[in-house]
Amino acid sequence: MNAQQLLERELTNIGTGGAATVEIDAGERHFQCDITERNSLAVTFTRLSLTTRELANADAARLERLGKALAARLTYLMEPISPIEHDAAACVVQLRSNPPQRDDDGRSYYELLVRRGGEIALSRYRKENGGARQPIAATVTREVLLRLVRDFDAALD
Repeated sequence: MNAQQLLERELTNIGTGGAATVEIDAGERHFQCDITERNSLAVTFTRLSLTTRELANADAARLERLGKALAARLTYLMEPISPIEHDAAACVVQLRSNPPQRDDDGRSYYELLVRRGGEIALSRYRKENGGARQPIAATVTREVLLRLVRDFDAALD
């Protein structure tokens, strides 16, 4: 079974309800989704991550290529994401919604981090005007969540 199929099976097994952490292992790749709510159509999560030893010794150039590949794949999110910062010394690539979702009180956006050591992590944040950013839950259809897992997986291939 691939990662997408494993996640689909796990979501079916846990059913609907409140908070749950879903973890699946697909070979060397470990996926974790911190869910705050779920039903038969949608999932609300605070963080989706993939950890793998495949990125343990990745250099900044490889992480940058991976970030660009993910930006090209994740076009179905509420806002498109694009690389905003490459820290070659720390070997981290940061991508964010571009442009973020704006309203009168502030903005909301996705942030995707690709780190040497082996992690890709997606979260959503809200920054009120004049305030500090706060993590918020992202709501996506189950289909989009499965596609995210598939695309995280495929970007490493």
